[in-house]
Formats: sequence, C-alpha cells, structure tokens
Amino acid sequence: MKRLMHSRFKIMVLCFISLILASCLQKKSVAKNTTITASQIEMIETTVNDYCNKMVFFGTIYVTAADKVVYEANCGPQNMQYEVDNTVESKYRIGSNTKAFAAAILMRMLEGKDLRTETIGDYLPWYPKNQCADVSLHHLLTMSSGIDNYSDNEEVYDNYGWRPFLYDSKTNLNGPEGFSNRFCTCTQQGDAPSFTPGSQYQYSNCNYYLIGNIIEQLAAGQQGDINREFWFENILREQILDPLNMTESGTFSAIGIYKNMTTGYIYKDNQYLPLANGRPPAIGGPAPYEDILVNPYSNPLVLYSAGDMYSTVEDMHKWDQALYGTQVLDDVQKLAAFAPYSNTGSTESCEYYGYGWFVTFIDPNQYGKVADCPQNPNDTNLRQYEKFLQYSGSYPYSWVTSFNRLLERDQSVMVFSNYVKTGTESDCISSEIRNIIFYSDSHRSTACQGVLDGA
Repeated sequence: MKRLMHSRFKIMVLCFISLILASCLQKKSVAKNTTITASQIEMIETTVNDYCNKMVFFGTIYVTAADKVVYEANCGPQNMQYEVDNTVESKYRIGSNTKAFAAAILMRMLEGKDLRTETIGDYLPWYPKNQCADVSLHHLLTMSSGIDNYSDNEEVYDNYGWRPFLYDSKTNLNGPEGFSNRFCTCTQQGDAPSFTPGSQYQYSNCNYYLIGNIIEQLAAGQQGDINREFWFENILREQILDPLNMTESGTFSAIGIYKNMTTGYIYKDNQYLPLANGRPPAIGGPAPYEDILVNPYSNPLVLYSAGDMYSTVEDMHKWDQALYGTQVLDDVQKLAAFAPYSNTGSTESCEYYGYGWFVTFIDPNQYGKVADCPQNPNDTNLRQYEKFLQYSGSYPYSWVTSFNRLLERDQSVMVFSNYVKTGTESDCISSEIRNIIFYSDSHRSTACQGVLDGA
C-alpha cells in the first residue's frame, strides 16, 4: 500500500513539474507591438496578388486580430462548372486541422486523468495484447507512439473506412474500430512500436484515428456496433461545434449535400496525381483552366478523427477565439495542449508537436531559423522566443488549409485552398504573411519563388 501511495505521489509531482515548465514556455508575448499596420496590409495584399494573379492558388485568405478581421481575399473558383467564385462562406475540407479538435475532446473527456499513464489497452478492449497496447495516450497525442502511419498505404483511401466496416463482419466492431484493427495494431511491425514511445517524433495518422476510437468508446460505454449519437462526428458537434455556433462546420460524407462546399482541383501534371486511386477526368476545365482537373475520388471516411472535417474561415475564427477563453479547454488543459513535446527535426524552423498542433518558436527580432532548438522542449532557452501554433491540413488531393494561431498576439492567419498545383502554395502564402506580421517583410523563400516562376 505504501509503495502504491509513493508511486502516485511521484506521478503527481511529475505532473506538477510538467505544468510549471509548460507555464514557463507559455509566457506571454515577447512582442512589443502586435498591431498589424496599414503598410503591412499592403504588403500582404501584394503577396496574395502574386499567387492569385498567376492562378497557382484558389481559395480564401483571412487575417484576424482578436475579434476583428483585418484582411480577407478570395481567389479562383469554388466551382468551375457553375462559375461560382470562392468567398469567405466557402467550405473547405480542413484535413489534419481536425486533430486539434480530436485532442481537445479527448482532454475534456479524460479531465483529471494523467494522459502519460493512460494507455491504448486501458480504453480499447479489442486491441491486441501486444506492446503497442501499452502506448500512452500522451504518446498518441504527441506523434511519438512508434505506431506506423496507415496513410503510407494509398489503397486505404479507396477501399476502407466505411461504416459499417465492410470487410470483416466477424470482428463485431464498428467501422473506425474495424479500420484500426486492420491498420493500426502494429501487427505489420512485429507487434511492437517501431521505436521506444516518447523517444522521437514520427507523424502517423493512426495516432489520431485511435484517439477517435477511444472518444467514441468513452461516449458509448462499449465497443462494436454503437448508436449514431456516439459517432465522432456527433460528439464533435455536441461538444464543440454547437456551443461555439460553428454552424458551417462538420465532418464530410461523400453522399452529403453541403451549401457552398468547394470543389477540389489538381494540376494535370502534379507529381502525386498518378498515386490517386480515383479516376480524374481526361480533360480540364473551361478556359483559362484547361490544365486543371477535378479532384479524383477518395473515400473521406478513411480520415475520420485524423482529418475528415470541413469548415469556413469564419467558423475557424470562432474556434480560434474560443481557445483564448475556457469554453473549450480550461487554463490547465491549454497549458498542456499548446506546450511543445516532440521535436519534429525540421530543418526550416524550430518546431515541436503538441496536442494536435505544431508548436513553432521564432526570434521576433530577427528573421531566420532559431539557432538553438533543443531536443528537450523544457529547455529554458526557448523562453526568449515567440511561439505560435500552426497546422497545414491537406486532403487528397486538392485541399490544403494552413491555419496559424499567433497566440501571443491574439492574431490568426488562415490560407484555405481548394486547388493543388504543387501542394506548397498555401504554406508559401501563410509563411509570407506571418513574416510580414513578424518582420514587416515577406522574406519569400527560393522554393516559393520557384512556385511563381513555374506558373
């Protein structure tokens, strides 16, 4: 009994220390002036026009400061066939931006639990009793589980992810559980993580697919064939979308009908097009879009809690603003969600993975890569830098939604696209807008200039 109490005390102390360290790294803005000036708005407009005028970007750009919209622009068609242009009301499939919502729901449902000690096996009884069952929920959230990425298998986008699960009725699991049972149980990797959980970063959609399984099972109180009210899409609506009045957001279904939903487009010579299981049309759109094809079909349900949401920039602004208060997460939960954990090893920025977010540190006084990006995110050297959160959510093969929260300035930069030429256009625009806000200069990279030169 004493040993058990001692163990619990150690866990409590570790959690307390972690929160203190996270709080230090959440230090309020080091920026002296967070106003977006008129001259910066002019520079943002110049950047946006560079990409829009060369038709390498279709979509919506939305820059906010607190509850105000300081800049918005729309480029290209929402739908070529019906000659409908993109607007701020256009709906985009936001891909992996879904992960931040899934992380928030899990944290709410397991409030008071130590996610570093709670494991997959604690919540998914059907999961094989192998070493991956001992992976903690913290390691799922921080992309450090060692469970391989199902998305590396292109076949899954065409054949799997349905509800009910069509391929193995004997398992008596619901669609997403059946999918995870086939692709996310480590049976193809020797029944063990590919590295010691927590020792390194490795992006895997299985992490957040399993989080969706856990959310549904927690809500339903059982595994297998559960009522629709306990499906992730309805839990998402009940816990976040409805309370925040995000009426234009949800999870996407191929048979759904959605007002203002963007059609996805892809350049005919895009390098990833040959990998698509769907069949793109043989010819492109009307002039001047002859070289642009409609998105080849892929099953959206396969993305589930890892990336199946759609939204508008206006709704995502509501989400951004709610995360400054306590309507979604309380102050302690936000410290955990927005803290840096797994160093992504990026060569372009000082970047970590938090709970559903990429957490990036920059020197607010000088453009360029932060020289010291320690493997240990608790290193106090990070406190001298400014932190922002971002995610570039992509959906095969035509949507890229770059969502950036400059949380120390109460600003956001959204660049949502429904056209992929190279796949980097949204990220180029968002990085240049961030640089204008941080440094009053777009600091366009050679790669991004190449995107424009190749237009």
